[in-house]
Amino acid sequence: MSLVKAISTQNKNISHQPNFIHLKEKIFAEYNFIFHINDGYLINALSNFNSKDQLLFQKIKSKTLQLNLMMVDSIFPLILADVTLEVFLNGIRSFHEYAQLKNKIVINDLKLECNYLEYKFKNFIHYLLFSDIASQTTFKGIINLDRVYYLKNKIEELKYYSIFEQKEIQELLYINARLEINIDKSFINDDKANICLTIRF
Repeated sequence: MSLVKAISTQNKNISHQPNFIHLKEKIFAEYNFIFHINDGYLINALSNFNSKDQLLFQKIKSKTLQLNLMMVDSIFPLILADVTLEVFLNGIRSFHEYAQLKNKIVINDLKLECNYLEYKFKNFIHYLLFSDIASQTTFKGIINLDRVYYLKNKIEELKYYSIFEQKEIQELLYINARLEINIDKSFINDDKANICLTIRF
């Protein structure tokens, strides 16, 4: 059975052709994290930050995006805020890199284990790929079965990732999705720091 026919028959509600999406340079999500500058520090430039202790996570600028992230896990906004600080301060480049860290977030005196974080990040990646969790609309848990991602492999052949290859593409993005700070959208305003995290391939 062809890829197009297989995806089209996966769900009777799908009445159109698959939505093919190139992974190269694909931006999956962008989040503006708002941090309160710890009262013990006087900081007026982003370049002056050198420790996570200087910043206290308050919220994501978009309440909808924050609530959407809580569909992954009630503490997932806290986890992603800590990821953002590690990217900003220490140059962490992937979810896999973050999960391997020794100095990662501790919540209610509980240090989050690598296996737990890997599971949560892959679940989040699944939603990024096949739902609207990163959009400005309220996430209702609907999975878009018609999306098919593609990328050239090492021998210049096109590799396709549909919902059928979800585990394979989750693993790919868990290791290779690039976590970056959008400096143009990051700034300090009074006692607040806005740091913009971009998730892309």
